[in-house]
Amino acid sequence: MNFSVLLSLYYKESPLFLDLALESIWDKQRKKPNQIVLVLDGPISDDLQFTVDKWKKKLLEILQIVPLDKNVGLGNALNIGLKKCENDWVFRMDTDDICKPDRFE
Repeated sequence: MNFSVLLSLYYKESPLFLDLALESIWDKQRKKPNQIVLVLDGPISDDLQFTVDKWKKKLLEILQIVPLDKNVGLGNALNIGLKKCENDWVFRMDTDDICKPDRFE
């Protein structure tokens, strides 16, 4: 089964929590998504950008970055990101959530 994971990132989020969330989606998951859509809801800090770049380098085409010029709010950002999801199944996460290893099973 193919599925996407959708997240929205806001400048006040923690780079450490983002890193742990992505680690739980990819490194620690038994069933991995074939797409992760990360909406950047407006400009983000350099520390957050470093974390995003690290994961983009690791995941390549799996991680789709959707940058927004300005903050549009969580609901609007997720609706924009949902349009980028390529699969019928979309799992929604916050950037400070941690998945159990069997979440996508």
